[in-house]
Amino acid sequence: MSPFQAMERSYAALKALLREGAYPPGHRLEANRIAEEIGVSMTPVRDALNRLVGERIVEASSGEGFHVPRLAEGDLRDLYEWHSAVAIMAARTARRIPDEEAIAEALATKPLADATAAVFRLLAESAPNRELRPAVENISERLHPFRIAEEKVSFPMIGHLEEILDPAKQLAAIRRYHLVRMKSVEELIRLRTKL
Repeated sequence: MSPFQAMERSYAALKALLREGAYPPGHRLEANRIAEEIGVSMTPVRDALNRLVGERIVEASSGEGFHVPRLAEGDLRDLYEWHSAVAIMAARTARRIPDEEAIAEALATKPLADATAAVFRLLAESAPNRELRPAVENISERLHPFRIAEEKVSFPMIGHLEEILDPAKQLAAIRRYHLVRMKSVEELIRLRTKL
């Protein structure tokens, strides 16, 4: 396996673990242990960790190494608010509506956290600004462990994912979706810690 392949394999495996909430907030990510788990040397794991720091999925601090971000309530609210702003920008500038087959496929995705990511990805892809796509993707990756926790919270039955892709209801649905979650950040953080 080439060094590039080892780094990409390490990156994909580690990102998947973080995305699914395999490590609790604040967990120290030790490159040597991760390398053993993944079956590669430590160098590609360190490279992958540094790449994930750049994506803000992992944090690094001098003397403490790499760790899973521990978001405070305000931090998570800000992340939902940022996601809302980027999604609204995509909706306002959309040049096309995703076809019914793509919408049905996104909505049928399981689990719900993955369906949510797929819906917002479709929304971003409908906008002409190509910078929106990686922005939505990155925010979705950072929110994913909380989206897993969202399934355990009873949100009011508003802001369904279908409405987010309906041009007639879109802007209000995007805002409702995020406001409901922003009001529940304390519970989401508590649930995320237990994942």
